[in-house]
Amino acid sequence: MVVTIRDVAALAEVSQATAARALGGYGYVSSASRRAVLAAAEQLGYRPNNVARALVSGTTRTIGLIVGDIENPFFAAAARGLADVVEDEGYTLLLANSDEDLERERQAVDVFRTQLVDGLVVAPVSGNDGTHLRVLAADRRPLVLMDRAIRGLQVDTALVDNPGGARSAVRHLLACGHDRIGVVSDAAEISSTAERLRGYRRALRDAGIEPEPGLVSVGPSTRAGGYQAARALLERADRPRAIFTLNNFMTAGAVRAIRDLGLSIPGDVALVAFDELEWTTLVDPPITVVAQPVAELGRTVGSLLLARLRGDDSPPKRTRLRTELIVRGSCGPLLSSITPARA
Repeated sequence: MVVTIRDVAALAEVSQATAARALGGYGYVSSASRRAVLAAAEQLGYRPNNVARALVSGTTRTIGLIVGDIENPFFAAAARGLADVVEDEGYTLLLANSDEDLERERQAVDVFRTQLVDGLVVAPVSGNDGTHLRVLAADRRPLVLMDRAIRGLQVDTALVDNPGGARSAVRHLLACGHDRIGVVSDAAEISSTAERLRGYRRALRDAGIEPEPGLVSVGPSTRAGGYQAARALLERADRPRAIFTLNNFMTAGAVRAIRDLGLSIPGDVALVAFDELEWTTLVDPPITVVAQPVAELGRTVGSLLLARLRGDDSPPKRTRLRTELIVRGSCGPLLSSITPARA
């Protein structure tokens, strides 16, 4: 049986209005009545109706988070950083998974609007289609974009230096003697991926090399997608001797494809990966990576959102966090003086 405020009020021998004020923490209630209501609520096992409480108080103390894939360790680490910040302020984080599908993202946004979350954090699937998020911005519902941006949407956004990180990866491969560098990529519709591809092409052109479109192999942002995209490059008659993978799922798939084809790293294929994971240090050889400050990214998003929830009405902010190239053994020795600069 669902216990209602009416039941609590009857047991405490107070009016429903008094019981609602005592349980909701608003308005005047005498000390004796408050004690009676709280004791009755505990005895009956009363659980508040958060939606009804929100209609009265104007807040649910909840924040919605929509990420591309909750299985991705990147999003898990970012969510933890976000939670560490907002939970210290008494907010509960609610998580939804878009599965990198725009329609599922729209549905998740609609659900969170219905749940009356106080603010929303989204890692958007599309860098171009953000109509559903523009509605939130127009409603002045606090919204922060995490890791990815949407063209023309002026809201707080926290990103990493994707172009700079990609340039540092490619410059390192060039310094190791590789001038034909393949890319294992997910869809460029995702803004962070588009930025990494832009950095890759920029680094090649800076070195006087015109990028070959056929050396960019695209697959779904899954391990299986990375595997198929990597095999498409590695089975070419003119396969590249170096590969740059654009996220951790693509990296995992590419490493498996290299092994399944009987190739060695770095003897047959040099490898640089965007994003650092624990397993990249455990394989032989350890993999050179562009490390992202993922937990810091989540904390930055949390700070931006809390500022809006406290009433900050300053112009939208766009924050970029630095990446770092960590050189290990997956590319072989440096053969030139090209500096693989820190991004």
